[in-house]
Amino acid sequence: MAAATLPVLVRIALRNMREHKAKSAIIGILVALGVIVIVLGNALMDSAAAGTRAAFIESFTGDIMIHGPSESAVTVFGVQSISMDADTETPTVPARDRIAARLKADPRVERATSMAVAYGLLAMDADETIEDSRGEDQENVSFAIVFGVDADTYFAMFPSVEVLEGRTVRNGESAAMLTRGQLERLGKKYGRPFAVGDKLLITGFGTAGMRIREVEIVGVFERKGGGTSPAPFMFADIDTVRVLAGLTLGTGEDLVLDEKQTALLSAGEDDLFADAAGMVAAAAPPEAKPASFESAAALLGDTTKRDLLNQADSGAWHFVLVRLKNSGDADREIADLTGWFKDEGIDARAVGWKAAAGSFAQFADIVRIVFNAALVVISIVAVIIMMNTLVVSVIERTAEIGTMRALGAPRNFIRRMFLTETLTLTVVFGAIGSLVALAVVIGLNALGIKASGDLQAMLYGGEILRLAPNAASFAGTLVMVFAVGWLAHLYPVSVALKIPPVKAMQAE
Repeated sequence: MAAATLPVLVRIALRNMREHKAKSAIIGILVALGVIVIVLGNALMDSAAAGTRAAFIESFTGDIMIHGPSESAVTVFGVQSISMDADTETPTVPARDRIAARLKADPRVERATSMAVAYGLLAMDADETIEDSRGEDQENVSFAIVFGVDADTYFAMFPSVEVLEGRTVRNGESAAMLTRGQLERLGKKYGRPFAVGDKLLITGFGTAGMRIREVEIVGVFERKGGGTSPAPFMFADIDTVRVLAGLTLGTGEDLVLDEKQTALLSAGEDDLFADAAGMVAAAAPPEAKPASFESAAALLGDTTKRDLLNQADSGAWHFVLVRLKNSGDADREIADLTGWFKDEGIDARAVGWKAAAGSFAQFADIVRIVFNAALVVISIVAVIIMMNTLVVSVIERTAEIGTMRALGAPRNFIRRMFLTETLTLTVVFGAIGSLVALAVVIGLNALGIKASGDLQAMLYGGEILRLAPNAASFAGTLVMVFAVGWLAHLYPVSVALKIPPVKAMQAE
């Protein structure tokens, strides 16, 4: 019975759409606009998500990042924490050599490399770095996130780092690679051009205090596929970054005091200064002697411990980055590594690329949430408008509905009639909206719109806008439109079924 009446309902629906062109147009335009917004929005969100994922995996994080324990979120750019009481020092990777051996034997792993990170101010003079750190000239402060890399493996794992001038840094030298933007900023600050071969001072700051290292600029780089980056980062040799970040041999030295030194720590104020006056009176002026380097060194005492603070700990790394042969195996590999860490007693963590990228990678997710919330609001408004329009249509067709009821049309027939009309409208105008959205996508891709800044580049998923709608997006959009139409027809149907047939036939 239902199958036999379907062609009749469709014919009635098409006839009513022709007879009520204005109301059909209102509903149809709402449906078409909704489809266009949803398809274009989903295409943009999918492109941004795919572009952000590819950019970070291929340029910064790899598929997996391994780091040491921390109470705060650890990213490849350092610790991210909003609490002042939280641990803000980036942890080092424990048992790095054992982890590297495990990864080398893993058939899923294509490449692995190690790196460390530090925060620094760029300048030409040590006095300037102190002034910059005090914030007295914020406009010209050149801040950078400094990546200390294993040059033998890092650039092979991340070929997206393109050298524009000079070369990459090498292990065992004090060198750095900067972007053109950083060189231009330095040139503007000092009134002269900076180029490969110039010397530069980097002042590291953090919980370990301020540390200054001089490096040579050996290269200028950019990231392939787009000159923008999510942060003002640069590359330097690993030992330079270790010193800047406080990863020195002196950090592991134990302080041993003799009996006289420990007695001074427990002495009171009276004990320390009781005989000071007598000692000064009894002291005879020393015989003058010519100054020499040896005498100055003797006054300074043993500087061995202090020198260790400027010697890099060659075994310290903040992260181990892993690139898999198949990125789809990341979750399984993380689970296997976590189990291996537990079995081996290694207090390390393995996380995916999104956690390693931190808030930068969450940008597309935040935009998607906002977009979906906006869609919910738009859908509610559309349901209300469509519902009101259908109610008006029902009132105008009171006589028609009463006649059909008087001739024996059951309630289910009336219900199916309105549902068919609504779904026919959504199918026709949904298809029109889909074709328009597809034409807009093709047009935007043909224009090749370039991003005007880092934020827009992250939204685009690259330097150029490339929308990539998929079949699932179109199918999901039609399902959503059907759901909106079904909700919109419920109240008008209930109104139609409450009209008594005799009264309806008497209506003009």
